[in-house]
Amino acid sequence: MENYSENFEKIKAQFHEQGYQEKDVTIPDRKAMVSGVLYALPFVIVFGLFYRFLLMERAYLLDVSGLSFYVLFIAIIAISVVIHELLHGIGWAVASGKGWHVVRFNINAMMPSCSCKSALEKKAYLFGVLAPFVVLGCGSVVFLLIYPGTVSFLTMIVNFISAGADLMIAWNVLQEKDVFIVDHPKEAGYIAFYK
Repeated sequence: MENYSENFEKIKAQFHEQGYQEKDVTIPDRKAMVSGVLYALPFVIVFGLFYRFLLMERAYLLDVSGLSFYVLFIAIIAISVVIHELLHGIGWAVASGKGWHVVRFNINAMMPSCSCKSALEKKAYLFGVLAPFVVLGCGSVVFLLIYPGTVSFLTMIVNFISAGADLMIAWNVLQEKDVFIVDHPKEAGYIAFYK
């Protein structure tokens, strides 16, 4: 069975044979984390202030501290990250029109990740990249409005911060013209192919 890196190189070679040029739009992990936080920060600030000034009176605040707080926070992160990656996969499976066989789930440094194994048009790639932001980010805001409190506030923060690098990638994709996009198998970002 062909591994994803070999498949990635094969796709690149096919585009080169067809006269396409490539542009590497990958982001090193550290930069993706820092920049991702910066892209997510406006959402966290706006909805954090909304929560503080308009929802705090009816908020359900848990009396958790110390180890209990960290267990709660880690549980929210673990659940959110798994759903986040699953949503990338669903987005690409649907948008590609090719189903699950174009989706690859992996574990890197004990963290789940998802990538698309097929070249996609810009809109299809964006659909998969932004699915977690739309579903989990916006869903967290709805959860915060319906049930304001410790759990919903932490969930909102985690889901927006988790989608920060996706927002940065989406911003880069929106700057592209007529391209095909191939998700990078190991790094955050993609390779754009254009003529």
